[in-house]
Amino acid sequence: MNNIKAIMRRDLSAYFTSPVGYIFMMVFVTISVGLYITSFFSFPMADMRPYFDNLPLLLCVFIPAVTMRIWAEERKENTWEMLLTFPMEARELVLGKFFAALIFFALTLLSTVTVPVMLMSLGEPDVGAIISGYVGTLLLGGFFLSLGIFFSGFFKDQIVAFAVTLLTCFSFFLVGTGFIASYIDDRVPGLGSMLSDLLGLFGHYSPFTRGVIDLADIAYFLVWTIAFLVLNTIYIDGRNRPGAKAIFSGALVMSLAIGLLFNYLMAGSSLLRFDVTEDKIYTISPASKEILSELDTTVQLKVYITSRDKMPTGMKELEQNIVDKLEEMRIASGGTVDYTTIYMDVANVYSAPNADKDEEGEEKEEDAIEKRMLAKGVQPFNVQAMSQDEMTSKLVYSSIGVGYEDKAEEILPQIVPQSLQELEYRLVNTIHKMAREKVPVVALVAPKEAVNIDPQMRQILMQMGQPVPDSEDPYEYLQQVLEYEKYTVERVELTKESPLPDEYDTLAIINPRSLNDRQRWEISRALESGKSVIMAVQTYEWDYRSTPQGLSINRREETPGVNELLESYGLGVSTDILMDVNKVPLSIQGGGNTLQDMLRGPQQVNLPMHILVNNTSMSEDTAITNRLSALFYLWGTALDMDESKLGELGLDADVIMETSDRAWSIPSSAQLTGTSFEEPQNAERKAFPLMARVKGQFPDAFADAERPAWPKAQPPQPQFGQPPAPPEDDTPEAPAEAVEAKPGELILLGCSETFRKNFLRDANLDLFLNSVDAVTLNEKLAEVRGRKAINRMIDRPDDSTKSFWRAINYALANALIAGVGIAFLMNRRRSRNAYTMAHVSD
Repeated sequence: MNNIKAIMRRDLSAYFTSPVGYIFMMVFVTISVGLYITSFFSFPMADMRPYFDNLPLLLCVFIPAVTMRIWAEERKENTWEMLLTFPMEARELVLGKFFAALIFFALTLLSTVTVPVMLMSLGEPDVGAIISGYVGTLLLGGFFLSLGIFFSGFFKDQIVAFAVTLLTCFSFFLVGTGFIASYIDDRVPGLGSMLSDLLGLFGHYSPFTRGVIDLADIAYFLVWTIAFLVLNTIYIDGRNRPGAKAIFSGALVMSLAIGLLFNYLMAGSSLLRFDVTEDKIYTISPASKEILSELDTTVQLKVYITSRDKMPTGMKELEQNIVDKLEEMRIASGGTVDYTTIYMDVANVYSAPNADKDEEGEEKEEDAIEKRMLAKGVQPFNVQAMSQDEMTSKLVYSSIGVGYEDKAEEILPQIVPQSLQELEYRLVNTIHKMAREKVPVVALVAPKEAVNIDPQMRQILMQMGQPVPDSEDPYEYLQQVLEYEKYTVERVELTKESPLPDEYDTLAIINPRSLNDRQRWEISRALESGKSVIMAVQTYEWDYRSTPQGLSINRREETPGVNELLESYGLGVSTDILMDVNKVPLSIQGGGNTLQDMLRGPQQVNLPMHILVNNTSMSEDTAITNRLSALFYLWGTALDMDESKLGELGLDADVIMETSDRAWSIPSSAQLTGTSFEEPQNAERKAFPLMARVKGQFPDAFADAERPAWPKAQPPQPQFGQPPAPPEDDTPEAPAEAVEAKPGELILLGCSETFRKNFLRDANLDLFLNSVDAVTLNEKLAEVRGRKAINRMIDRPDDSTKSFWRAINYALANALIAGVGIAFLMNRRRSRNAYTMAHVSD
């Protein structure tokens, strides 16, 4: 160890006794951090994965530049032979140089610490994923260093050593990427996938960037690192000895064989995996374990999938990944989940009419499987595959069937690599809802909008025999996703003709308009009787039009009619215009009928009413919001909450979503000018509540009044030649039955545009489903749905903050490196001068 330390100190000091080492560090920091910071402030997220994703290519260039001189410099300066005469073994020389280079690389990585410091200051990054990324980068760097040291021993010319190491590093990286593997597979079937399994490093590095540390991935880097260090030791030790070439050749073949065999055995497998992410998103959640452990009967899961050899290159590991997840679920369930794999062949479905008959004219068993599964809903689907230098479509199977007791098998279609992270939720959700004795009912109240069609277009549609739509349903996706999630949905208008169903579990009211007393009475009765109510209210909308004179902005007032009811509970929806510095631009199409208007194209409108609510502004105490990504809160308003009245009524109200602390509001009666959309002074900015969850015994808001009657409908005007509509039935309603007072739950949101079909995706969709699951069933399913990586959006910083962190990342690290270098060189100069003066005086 003393010899290794001596060589390590000698080589490590060599990096810092000349400006070359400092220049290398400064170049690496500037390029790696610069690539990340360049796009960071355009779409700020507290996530370092884009940074780590860029490093392999950068290290393919940086590491060879570091290692090219390690042995080549010794040979160039004729210190090679002298070094070999030291009383040291070759392995001590190699390890000393390797550890010196590894420490230098680790110090270089440490110089990028300004990036995680910035993310922790501005947002809430996943620290575990950041640490995992640095661990993976250090292992990757160690592998490339051993490779570079190995090739540096062959060549006296540093440039040649650099070029060979560069090409080898690029080869290891590229052969592991899906594109190159697919390209090779297209030329020689199976070769690209085999090379990716045996040599490719990308599949072993990428789990570290996600926050997953697997012993198999660590072993990959260690095995190859050790292999090249051993080969370098054998080469140095046997140089100029008889038979050295034969010994080295044999060692080379044996080392490569061991490395390739190890990778072959470990391909697609996992030894021991550690999920170091903050919320353990790559591990079966406790909520899933609890749901599965409550099952009374074993769940049978069947994986219907195309065999690995017939899968496109990018999907060859899909079966293994699915089976790994199912095995985790089997263990977590305590044996109540079992699974089998059934291989499917598309050719057996789309074969010739008589191709699936045997000699006796009977259908072959393997062919019959595909035909039967096709009738059950197990269908192949198209995926992209490379063929003859072109992207083509290929039909494959990848579905999972869920069987529980004697119920019909539920099919989860199209399981692809991109949806694997949602597989746990899809399975647990299906199992949980199949195991229920009663299907929950959601009463959905959401308005449809009239469609104004140009008379000429209406005439054209009628002549073509096409239906002429009279209305559009902006919330139709809400009903569809609820039915997909195994809810029974009763779509009602909350009128006399379309009242609430007799039996329901949750009442969802989206964008209520001009509620009358009877409708408010029905909602109050639902809350008093212990029902769950979800209410999303829109106070106003904005109309943008692009004109030759500029952008025209008009506000359309809405009259929800909910505050008259909410005031009874100490709640309300503000009518003030809400604005925030966190905003998202919208694209609007130019208006007008001229050619110039049509050629003008869409225009970007970026106004503070287009609020973006980041994860940092959402409550971490409820599964409804704690795992949501950034949410689009378009034209929404704040909530009014009377804490004293809520306390008097014994209602427990929690704000689960709010704006950033740089939001402001403008009275609805104020005259808007250009300055109204500009950020005000600090004293006028604060965080506004946007969403609240209220629990408790809601009082009867109509306790001192009789039940309001339904408003009389305005009879439609009779068409010419048609008899008038019959008069409305005036039969008195039966008296309202008394309800038993029970604690209820209300989720109130000051925006309904969030749930329109134009914006119902990602976090907006998850918010709606989480809310319904939480109040109808429990929060377990919402917790499972949240088991995925979220985009940790950061509140948009001001210009001074941007300038500060740019200076820190671009200048501070480099200034520190340069300062250390200058101080070190000045100290060496003083020591040299002192030594010279001491000898002169002697």
